[in-house]
Amino acid sequence: MSVVLLLTRIGTLPVNYSVLLLVLGSFLWAVRYGLALYVFGLIVMEIILLTRSFNNIFEYKFNFESISLILVIGGLPLGILGEIFRKRIKTLENEKSKLQSDLERLYEDSLALKTFIEQLQMRIYFEGEGLIVLLERLKELEIFDVDEIITRAIGLIAEFFGLTNLHFYKMEGNFLRYVAGTGKKLLPNAFELSKSNVIERAARKGSCTITEVLMEGALTETYEPWFAVAVGERERVFGLLVSEEIEPSKFSQVLVRYIQSIASWLYSNIGVVAEHEKLMAERFKNTDGTWKEEYYEYKKQIMNKRSERFGVPYREVCLEYNAILHESILGELRKSDVACAVRSGEKVRLKVLLAVCDDSGRERFLERLKQKYEIQSC
Repeated sequence: MSVVLLLTRIGTLPVNYSVLLLVLGSFLWAVRYGLALYVFGLIVMEIILLTRSFNNIFEYKFNFESISLILVIGGLPLGILGEIFRKRIKTLENEKSKLQSDLERLYEDSLALKTFIEQLQMRIYFEGEGLIVLLERLKELEIFDVDEIITRAIGLIAEFFGLTNLHFYKMEGNFLRYVAGTGKKLLPNAFELSKSNVIERAARKGSCTITEVLMEGALTETYEPWFAVAVGERERVFGLLVSEEIEPSKFSQVLVRYIQSIASWLYSNIGVVAEHEKLMAERFKNTDGTWKEEYYEYKKQIMNKRSERFGVPYREVCLEYNAILHESILGELRKSDVACAVRSGEKVRLKVLLAVCDDSGRERFLERLKQKYEIQSC
């Protein structure tokens, strides 16, 4: 309205056109905003007409009664019609919002139903012939090395359950060391048991899930996996199966129980393989704790396979030193490291496979030895 009045005042818009535009604008206002706002606008317009402001603006004499009559007779019905349309639009918008809310709820219910059906299908299959098939496949692993059978078994278990992420950590006291796995690994290669509540509880109870820890509000500041299952007895836990990432539709207590069943079998089989390793130790292990060249190359092949398939790093170092230092240097090695020594007079040439070790770990190992002993790399 103010634009029309301004254009009329400066002479850009003819007076007749301006009056027509003002009346049409009032009618459009009535249709768009309804009766209440139109009545308010009509009162303002009447005040302007009564104060003769139009005459001052347009310098033109109008029939104010005619304009008022047109605005009332023409605008009020349009205002009523606009009010009906406005309420109808508001009603439709509310119905649309309700339908969208119902649609979202139905979609969520359908996803929940789909998950339930998938878990039911999984349960029917696993409790039928499923686990038997997996156990038969695991029995076909005629391997007599603990790390190698874990490496192969992890791949089969993850594939069977459709898991894109499953890892095995060997337990050494209150310390965990990575052995093998499939999928992206977020936890470090080695860490203390207390760093994860899920893993710590699994070591004590046999299994634990992220939901149990969440319900108790006992999350640690470090990364917590979705679930962990102990391999071994409560008093003698050999290691833990850990899943750091999993599709929510596949995660359930049923899945964890099935993996517990497989873990029991795996532990029994590891015990058999461990007995075989003892026989291997009697055959290939020297009295000083080092291994013969044949066994050293065998373990190197296994570590190569784990590195290529699962990305488990290992490093090889070669050291030369005086034979007097031999026992002390062997004391610096971990249980999982494999060493092979060759004596030549007063000198010893030692090759070491550093299990689950990257370049930085290798450098730290060499630096620690060089600070304590007179050694040379070969």
